[in-house]
Amino acid sequence: MAAVSVQRVRMERVDPLALDNETAERLAANANALMAADNPRGTPATAATITVHARYSTENRPYDGMWLARDRDDVIGHSSLELSTWSNTHMGMVFCVVHPAHRGRGVGRQLLDVQAAAASDADRSMLMTFAMRDTPTERFLAANGFEVGQLNTQRRIEPPRLDYAAIEALAGEAAAVATDYELVRLDGPAPEEWLPELRTLTEAINDAPLDDADLEPDVFPLERLRAYDDALAARGQHVYRLMARHRTTGDWAGRTTLCVDKLRPGVAFQEDTSVLRAHRGNRLGLLLKATMLLWMQEQEPGLTSIDTWNADTNSHMIAVNERLGAFVLNRGYLLQRRLPA
Repeated sequence: MAAVSVQRVRMERVDPLALDNETAERLAANANALMAADNPRGTPATAATITVHARYSTENRPYDGMWLARDRDDVIGHSSLELSTWSNTHMGMVFCVVHPAHRGRGVGRQLLDVQAAAASDADRSMLMTFAMRDTPTERFLAANGFEVGQLNTQRRIEPPRLDYAAIEALAGEAAAVATDYELVRLDGPAPEEWLPELRTLTEAINDAPLDDADLEPDVFPLERLRAYDDALAARGQHVYRLMARHRTTGDWAGRTTLCVDKLRPGVAFQEDTSVLRAHRGNRLGLLLKATMLLWMQEQEPGLTSIDTWNADTNSHMIAVNERLGAFVLNRGYLLQRRLPA
């Protein structure tokens, strides 16, 4: 019976730009069913978020590959492939969703096979993905050649539960050390003339631990920074940046970025926070993130959750997040699989 069921499932490659709302609704339902099983406190997907992510990936272009798994007319799974063009061009990022009711039928393996074939055709030698620890998804990936590249943890801050007096005290504590710095707000996409400075600040993220992940330092030409802002805008993400600048030299020293999801009211995601090496030791990480929370209390009072991910070895940033009230939501892996030459 199992073999017959697998044969009924067919893989269909689809154009991300042609994804219709009915199909997107089904993909969101599958993703939410999987999340309920693997990460029940995660942020649910919607047809709109599925559609815009397929059309506007991180580099502001459609997925390089997207496949549906159909059992007769029912879509029971889907997968995607993204190929970086700026750096780490040996790698393809893959994601796969199979409705939990259809696990064990070989559907995930079929989706993974088409992803791997497409990545190989594009001269990629490695696949990367994320999975929650101790889940059927993680065990499936391990059984199909994926190895752990990094341990990471998802944390959440819930603004309605924050003690803002305590947050203000933390910001004051950090400001008392960082007296040589001023903070600059940037609401929305970066003006063109700011991009060179943002490039320097963005590249500082390369100091974050990679552990065993087979990744090279990222490069951020100005075109990539603009594409990133354009992609976020197309996905309904309102970007807030807070940057630290040295008062005497005018040099940029650090920044933090928060994206508020306008397609899912109340939801925000913490993007990179980084401080340049020459300016570390001045409590800028704590100052930036505490001040960002105070800004969001004023600017986005409807926020109910802010999610962030950290490598488990990034002890400094974890300590900052926990002082600000972040709690562990789930633990995951960055996983990687080498492809045959």
